[in-house]
Amino acid sequence: MPGQLIAPSFEVTLPLPVPAGLTKRVNVCRLKLAVTARAVLMVTLQVVPGAASQPLQKAKVEPEAGVAVRVTTVPLL
Repeated sequence: MPGQLIAPSFEVTLPLPVPAGLTKRVNVCRLKLAVTARAVLMVTLQVVPGAASQPLQKAKVEPEAGVAVRVTTVPLL
C-alpha cells in the first residue's frame, strides 16, 4: 500500500530545525513532602435561613390501600 502523496510546494520551515543532539537525563531520587495542618477538634455549625427560602412542607404519610384494575380489550375483526 503506497504512502500519502504530498503535492510539491515552495513552503519552507523557518527557522530551520536544529540538528538532533545527544541528551543525557539523570534521575536523582528527590523527596517531596507536604505538610497538612489539621485541628484536633472540628465543629460544624449549620444556620437555618429564614422561612422565606424554606416554606413548610406537608408531613409524609403512608398512602391508603388501593385496588389494582387491569382492563384488556380485544379488537373486533
